[in-house]
Amino acid sequence: MTSRRPAVAPVYEGPEVLSALLARAGSPHRAEEVAEAFRRAQAAGDSRSAAIPSLFPAEPRFAQPEDARRLYANLFGLWARVQAGLGAEDGDAPAAVPEPVEPPAPPPLPGRGAGISPALEPDLVEAVWRHLAALPDRELQRRRDRFMSAQPELGAWLDAVPLPSAGGLAAADLAFEAWAMFDQAFGDRLGAVEFGELRALEAEPPPLEAAQPAFAAYAEEQLDLVQDEDPAFGDAERAQVERAVAAAVAALEGAVRERS
Repeated sequence: MTSRRPAVAPVYEGPEVLSALLARAGSPHRAEEVAEAFRRAQAAGDSRSAAIPSLFPAEPRFAQPEDARRLYANLFGLWARVQAGLGAEDGDAPAAVPEPVEPPAPPPLPGRGAGISPALEPDLVEAVWRHLAALPDRELQRRRDRFMSAQPELGAWLDAVPLPSAGGLAAADLAFEAWAMFDQAFGDRLGAVEFGELRALEAEPPPLEAAQPAFAAYAEEQLDLVQDEDPAFGDAERAQVERAVAAAVAALEGAVRERS
């Protein structure tokens, strides 16, 4: 990664691959059925984000974050093919499902407290989110518990700030991930944010993309994915979540003490 990670890119790997990915995630549909559902949705003027959730009778399940990314990349790719008049079967995709492979190891974390610039470095953002994604559930919960212990007023503010039910969990996750990134970058120089500071910021926080461009790019990708997964997460709900995340990040940045 250099300056930002792109949102999930459409990459269609073929009907066998997509069908297998759908089955692993809990969908009863094969790629050909999905292509037909997409044709109907496009003819009715429905959006991609409205069509995809209907493929799953329950919340999709994934063994690891990369499984979700790969499935949605294939669904986005098939949606684009259907828009272009193509179908699930077109002879230009793999004929067999590749064997699952172990995800690559996350990049090593930089030394804790080595950050200099107030802005999080792109490589640090990449390394920390990948590190968190690779943690076992128990260890990840320990990190979340440490977050709540280190930032109790941020946790209380997240509980109090008005957030939509659609996207509210994403706001909390992004605030936790932002704290983990600031903690890695600045170590003991990161103090606890104050509730009053968050209240002062929540109505009109500084633009995230200007103050923290690397984290803003990461957050944008995560919210793109939520918007594609949940039709209830519209532009108004997204704006609420973006405001809350920007306030949390601004408060964390303000809580970093200068080097002594």
